[in-house]
Amino acid sequence: MVKIFILSFLIFLGISRGEVLPLCSLEFDSGFKIEKLPQANTPKARQKGLSNLDDVKVGMIFTWDEAAELSFWMKDTKVALSIGFFDDNGELFQIDDMEPYSLAKHYSIKKAKSALELNQGDFEKQGINIGAKITKLECR
Repeated sequence: MVKIFILSFLIFLGISRGEVLPLCSLEFDSGFKIEKLPQANTPKARQKGLSNLDDVKVGMIFTWDEAAELSFWMKDTKVALSIGFFDDNGELFQIDDMEPYSLAKHYSIKKAKSALELNQGDFEKQGINIGAKITKLECR
């Protein structure tokens, strides 16, 4: 009985506090690096994304096991973001700007295996353009 109570309590704590996200090191062929980048790699983490944050810090990488047509929106997201979609080979094929609290959906124009959200304009500021490739993505 005590074991069931403890297990139930631990599950409740995990749900109420949210998931602990892996942190990643991301590198591009241009040499640009992002450290301590949160990874959303579960349905729950992807759904929450960067919503309800006043500061999105370094952004967030969203990853899937298989490439798929992806869709994002900004419901409950306070900060203007740019999203980049990457194919199976880690090549950036699309960048969209997204406005806070917008319900407009942003679809990938083809199947993507990952998406990177950064503060709006940061792709351009860092010289990350269409065709850029991810050369390293290590998450822990």
